Amino acid sequence: MRILAIANAHALAHVSRLLEIAKLLRQHGHEVLFAGYGKYLQVAAWDGFSTRELPYISVEQVVHAVRTQKLWELYRERELAEFIEAELALYAEFKPDLVLLDNRPTARTSAEIAGLKSASVLNVHMSNYRRTPFFSYVQLAGKFQFPGLDYLDKLENGIENHVYDRMVMGGLNRLRGKLGLPPLFAYQHEEGQHLGLLADTPEFNPVRQLPDHIRYIGPLTWRNTLPAPMCLGHLDPERPTVYFTLGSEGLNELVEQLGVLTRQGIQIVVATGASDFAEQVKPLEGVYLEQFINTDTLLPHCDLVCCHGGNGTLYQALAHGLPCIVVATHAEQNYGGKRIQQLGLGRATTLKKLRREGMASLLESVLQVLDTASYRDAARAIAPRIKAWNGAELGARAIMELILTDNRNTNLD
Repeated sequence: MRILAIANAHALAHVSRLLEIAKLLRQHGHEVLFAGYGKYLQVAAWDGFSTRELPYISVEQVVHAVRTQKLWELYRERELAEFIEAELALYAEFKPDLVLLDNRPTARTSAEIAGLKSASVLNVHMSNYRRTPFFSYVQLAGKFQFPGLDYLDKLENGIENHVYDRMVMGGLNRLRGKLGLPPLFAYQHEEGQHLGLLADTPEFNPVRQLPDHIRYIGPLTWRNTLPAPMCLGHLDPERPTVYFTLGSEGLNELVEQLGVLTRQGIQIVVATGASDFAEQVKPLEGVYLEQFINTDTLLPHCDLVCCHGGNGTLYQALAHGLPCIVVATHAEQNYGGKRIQQLGLGRATTLKKLRREGMASLLESVLQVLDTASYRDAARAIAPRIKAWNGAELGARAIMELILTDNRNTNLD
């Protein structure tokens, strides 16, 4: 069978999640073509998959919209029409049996127009089914819980979803109307029409209720075959080591200030990603810059992960029993950070707050998490429950079942 995997390739996670499933689909004899636009599309090519570029919103447009929370500027109707036209042209050329999407909302609509099955990978918080809203009264109350907070969270979720539906997805729904398709509500655009795979665990990101076509499969983290980072031979096992990842678009400005931590004897390994940042920054003693990292080889040598709050990095850390410090650059990342803090797995702040308070506040958080056993104990306790999931296998199996069921029904007809 032919499967077209379409991702928002501005972010590594959206490509790597589909990639982990695609590797298994390929082992079962299915052909997978990757498509999208962004600097991380190349990651699929590294594993031998063919790739095709599709037009999409610019990374500058994405970053501006999410950081300013002017999300209504994200999806413009004229651009959406162009994306759908390009997707339909690729369907006509490649003739897929299924479209697999990750954070490419037009792909569901174009698949419907073409009469194709569609499946998706998404996070709970980017769905209509999340239990915890972006602004949670339960989280705000902390230890001082009282009756009615859960009901307030339910109301808040309803409000947030309606605002997202009208302000962010209004253009795509107007376009669907012109194309003769019914409107979708809020985050339904991120779902596959026939299958939605939640790359989360119920413990970390719970839901209220799921429809039959949406299911948990567990974390999907990038399992690359890169060699162990060169810095391993230089790390002092007697000193604490922090893994610091910049995210796909994020925390570059903090790296030159990491001397605040290294002067306290802390070693820092920085994953710079696809940016050319490493060539621009002055080297600091005790700070090791690596572009892409095989985290399975590095994290056993670390004591703490400091990141932007993306789910992939959080799950990587927790699977290795490591507490986290989140420096979020926008609301979606802050969602993960607040969840880390709520579960006692680390601490959370925002880049905006850190700019205001200075690096001393980050140092304080790092030292507190390193010196407080409860954070480490909580992370070690959750690790086996994270590892128990096999997201790639569950996802590949669900997709193959969907395709085979469709083929059986076609043969019966």
